[in-house]
Amino acid sequence: MKKKINRIFISLIFIAGISVSAIAQEVNTLYYMDRIPQMSLMNPARQPVCNFYLNLPGISDVNLNAGNNSLTYNDVIMESPVNDSLITFLHPDANVDDFLNTLKPRNSFFTQFSTTLLGFGFRDGERYFSFHAREKSELKFSYPKDLITFITKGNTKGEALDFSNLNFSTNHYLEYSFGYSGKIDQDLSFGVRVKYLNGLVNFQTRESTLKLYTSEHADSLSLTSDIALQGTAPLEVATDSLGFVEEINTFDPKVNDLFKNPGFAIDFGARYQVMDDLELSASVTDLGFINYNNYGHRYTINGQFSYTGIDVSSEFREDKNSDPAGDLLDSLREATKLNYSQEGFLHFLGPQIFVGADYQLTDKVDFGFLSRTTFFGGEVNQSFTLSANTRPIPGISLSASYSVMNRAFNNLGIGIGTRLGPFQLYTVSDVVSAGLWPGHTKAFNLRFGLNFVFGCNRMQRILNDEPMIR
Repeated sequence: MKKKINRIFISLIFIAGISVSAIAQEVNTLYYMDRIPQMSLMNPARQPVCNFYLNLPGISDVNLNAGNNSLTYNDVIMESPVNDSLITFLHPDANVDDFLNTLKPRNSFFTQFSTTLLGFGFRDGERYFSFHAREKSELKFSYPKDLITFITKGNTKGEALDFSNLNFSTNHYLEYSFGYSGKIDQDLSFGVRVKYLNGLVNFQTRESTLKLYTSEHADSLSLTSDIALQGTAPLEVATDSLGFVEEINTFDPKVNDLFKNPGFAIDFGARYQVMDDLELSASVTDLGFINYNNYGHRYTINGQFSYTGIDVSSEFREDKNSDPAGDLLDSLREATKLNYSQEGFLHFLGPQIFVGADYQLTDKVDFGFLSRTTFFGGEVNQSFTLSANTRPIPGISLSASYSVMNRAFNNLGIGIGTRLGPFQLYTVSDVVSAGLWPGHTKAFNLRFGLNFVFGCNRMQRILNDEPMIR
């Protein structure tokens, strides 16, 4: 039994998914750019060089991430083998098997946006204090290869398809943090950042089991589902006696409702000076949760349904009391157990683990290695970055990097920081190579902004000849 799907619609879904897709992550190249204050957001133990910095809304910190772990543009849109035109993987002339071979058993795409609404930090001796108010938004979606196989090729006799790796999550929240870093002894430093979170919008699939089996004689189907959805929205939902949604009404939330989804998180990190020219560091960020208890909605779908065809003999007998299609829908409704409740839930953030090593070649040149591990829906995502960092003249810092991330090996990055008096402009990306070979790129990220910095002369600070702000 092969179900025809609107090919244009499916193509648009994939194109949109690739163009706006990436998991919540930082720009790795930024980690060793200590002239830029935002680098401390990845490890609170790392202190900015400048004695004081100020971040203003909309201009000081804009962070964009987009990518996926399996597909590139050329996998979805390609040249036709029979004429001079572009086609999608669903075109009759395309080789669907080649497209399916690029997919992993579990595929994901993701987006993230964050910006600083207000931030500042200052040095007090060997201690550093900071405060940030930030807005964060992220979307993550993972899907199994079996689902795309079913859409493109249908199901075959005696085949069991597993769609259980279908997960979706979106989260939009505000973050208020206070950070501190200092020294334990001459070689060991530590830092901590405590965060209060204010959840705004959330929707996610808490768990998902969805399986389809076709009998060997292709005369019946069996569908098993166990799906849990939860989210927050100013809605009133009415259900019937079986749990099916009958009516949904919206209403305007109150202003104080925006502050009724509290959460807490913590970042902590350490730096250890192994020798004069070698430093090791590690940190854990976004370890926490948000309690969405306002306008909460939870919906579960459980059932097992078998389909053996529709008896249409009554139609030939002109039996007006018979409704085969309606009987099928009634059987589906009776086989499905639905439950709706207005309950809150906990949303756990996706923590990140950073482990790095930095080798100081000269006063102006160093080389860094960084490992970043992120977690989402039981899936672990790993990336590695090598970077070369230099500060050729006062006020200029440059970095070049190579990263292995999103299962791609063609990620070249760059970071540029320039300072003229108290004005510091910076731009950092792990994948500027996306502009070199866009058809083979799986991800893109960019961080940029304008900081106000004071007291950035390291030698004056060492000699204690410089006030904190000048």
